[in-house]
Amino acid sequence: MAFALSAFAPWIIEPILIAGGLFLAYEGVEKVIHVAFHRQSTKASPDQRPPEKERVRSAIVVDFILSVEIVVIALGEVMEADLAVQIAAVSAIAILATVGVYGLVALLVRMDDAGLALMQRSSALAQVLGRFLVAALPVVIKVLSVVGTAALLLVSGGIFHHHIPGVHHVLPPWPGWILDALLGVALGVWVWVLVRLCQAVWSKP
Repeated sequence: MAFALSAFAPWIIEPILIAGGLFLAYEGVEKVIHVAFHRQSTKASPDQRPPEKERVRSAIVVDFILSVEIVVIALGEVMEADLAVQIAAVSAIAILATVGVYGLVALLVRMDDAGLALMQRSSALAQVLGRFLVAALPVVIKVLSVVGTAALLLVSGGIFHHHIPGVHHVLPPWPGWILDALLGVALGVWVWVLVRLCQAVWSKP
C-alpha cells in the first residue's frame, strides 16, 4: 500500500508555513524600516552600514526560508497522492527553486566580473557591452531589492491569508494582493516590535 503523508502532515505543514511567513514578513518590514528611517544616517556615516558578510548571511537565510516555504507548499498540494508522486513533485520543485534562486544570485555576483573581462577585449562591441554590465549592476541590485522586499511581504501575507483559520472571513472584500500586502506588513510590524522588545530586555545588564 502506498504511503501518504495526509495522515499526519497537516499539523506539521501549517506551523512551518506560518513560522516561515512570520520570518519573511519580519525581513520585509525590517528592510522597509531601514530604508525609511536609516537612509540619511547610512549616507552620512558609511561605517554604520552592515558588514558585507552580515548582508550575505541575511540574504542566504531569506533565500533558504523562501525555498523551504516553496517546498512545503508543494508538499501540501500533493499530500493525498502516493509516495512516488510526493517524492517526484517535491524533488522537482526543490531543484527548480534552488537553481532559480541561487542561479540568479550567482549571475549577479559574476555580472561585474564579466563586464570587466569584456572591457579588456579589443572588440569595441565587447567593450561597450562590458561597460553596460558594470554600469547596470547597481541599478539591477536596487530594482531587485525593491521587488524582493515587496515579494517578501506579499508571499508572507498570502501565507497568512490562506493558512491562518478564519482570517479570510474577517477581511474586507478587497483585491487579494492588497490583503496579502496588508497582512504581511501588519504581522511583520508585530514581529519586528516583538524582536526589538526582546533585544531591549536581553541587552539590559
